Amino acid sequence: MSASNMFKYVCLSLGLYLALSANGIQGAPNGAPRLACGDMVPQHGVDPQTSASPFVTTPASTSIAQGSSVTLTLAPISGPNTFKGYLVIGFDNANQAGGPIGTFSAISDGQTLDCPGVNVMNAATHVNNANKTSVTVDWTAPAGFVGTVLFKTTYVEEVATFWVATPASLVTVA
Repeated sequence: MSASNMFKYVCLSLGLYLALSANGIQGAPNGAPRLACGDMVPQHGVDPQTSASPFVTTPASTSIAQGSSVTLTLAPISGPNTFKGYLVIGFDNANQAGGPIGTFSAISDGQTLDCPGVNVMNAATHVNNANKTSVTVDWTAPAGFVGTVLFKTTYVEEVATFWVATPASLVTVA
């Protein structure tokens, strides 16, 4: 094959590959990818919503003891809204750049995710893309931690409709 024909073949192959993958929307029906841990963006290939999220993460209590747990409820603020996916992570409010803290368990409709950080099971995400009206998760404070925890949740309503890092009410660990 001549160099000219080889160049045409490579260009045609590359063009075909780009055309077939141009959509760029790659939903994760069985949970957020580990890649989403850093910025909580679900990697769907579209920009997040800039409006206020119609969903909220509500802690059962705004104050817990060291090493104890709090139940979080992920649900619509009002109305019949449903979400298909989510990613929830707890952060030390005084050092959010320090990464996820604590561990998740007892997830009513989901699974844990091991984001980079000190602990495993430090995030929770969905296991399927079925419509959800409510999800509960338990979060346990790290041993010895005293401070304020900020939970952030990314909610996916549809592949191209999602809200990133929606903040919840603060929880004090004393």
